[in-house]
Amino acid sequence: MLNALATVILAFASVVPPPGPVTIEVLSLKGDGCAAGSAAVAMSLDNEAFTVTYSDFIVQAHSSEVRKTCEISVRVNHPDDYTYGIAQTDYRGFAHIGAGSRGIAKGHYFFPGMPTRHSSHTIPGPVSDNWQVTDQLPPQDVLHGPCRQRKPLSINAELRVVGKSATTFMTMDSTDSSVSSTFRLSWRKC
Repeated sequence: MLNALATVILAFASVVPPPGPVTIEVLSLKGDGCAAGSAAVAMSLDNEAFTVTYSDFIVQAHSSEVRKTCEISVRVNHPDDYTYGIAQTDYRGFAHIGAGSRGIAKGHYFFPGMPTRHSSHTIPGPVSDNWQVTDQLPPQDVLHGPCRQRKPLSINAELRVVGKSATTFMTMDSTDSSVSSTFRLSWRKC
């Protein structure tokens, strides 16, 4: 009975976001998929997720393989007695991929000095439509940042198109025409 109660308390502590405002800021931005000033971050009002929005992240190929990347370093400003990890990432976009071609969306995120979380999704052609993929970790596999330290979170996104079709392109744009990824947070008290 005591072990079950401890499990419930631990699970509750890992899902409750901190009270009050949590802010997020871009520390650095680089890559051929996101020129200076072409990416922004925003924290949700409930402190449960943040969105990275790109204004010009598109990859296009003409019977070849082309890739573009965007590396963003962000700082989440939260109360000292909390830490967070990435529990789920949602990627949405549009792909125009001919027969014999494919698009690939990759994501990597990590805190410096800690393990990296990798994801990769392939979209085979032919397709000319919106796409959406979700990476979700079981709660016990979420890697939280260190307590009482505000290490930056590094987010690396890659779009790649490979193929034989004359014109293939892929973006990470959402239904509101912004190019974005949403990172859902898992909070834990220190």
